[in-house]
Amino acid sequence: MEIIIEKLKKEDLKEAISIYDNNHNLTTNYDKLISIYDKIYDNSAYHNIVAKINGKIVGLATIIINYDIVEELKPFLTVWNFGIKEEYRRQKIGTKMFEYIYEYAKSNSCSFISLIAEKDNKIAQYFYEKLGYNKEIGYVKLINK
Repeated sequence: MEIIIEKLKKEDLKEAISIYDNNHNLTTNYDKLISIYDKIYDNSAYHNIVAKINGKIVGLATIIINYDIVEELKPFLTVWNFGIKEEYRRQKIGTKMFEYIYEYAKSNSCSFISLIAEKDNKIAQYFYEKLGYNKEIGYVKLINK
């Protein structure tokens, strides 16, 4: 089984975003997404990636380079919207995606990678810790929820 990691293409949006929607029981506003996607795609700080097996999208992640303004002014990378189709989990797809993310961060001189796992998502926490991520304390304040 060959896993291909590549930049998300506009024609793959619905298939890719459905992974996140299905994993979180949400419905993305696709009309709005289509209307702003070119702006996101053309922004060099954003890099949306997908994992494909036999041309089928099985994983998704948004990786964003953040530009620090203190200390050594080194950028850092944030991972959002990470997800694997449920029936494809435990097949090293997530690991391969995070290897890609790590190399992307290194090639962009990032000093660290940050991400969030929901406090009750023990499976994700275990996965990230297994990959060498340290558990820190973080806070999130949702707007209009």
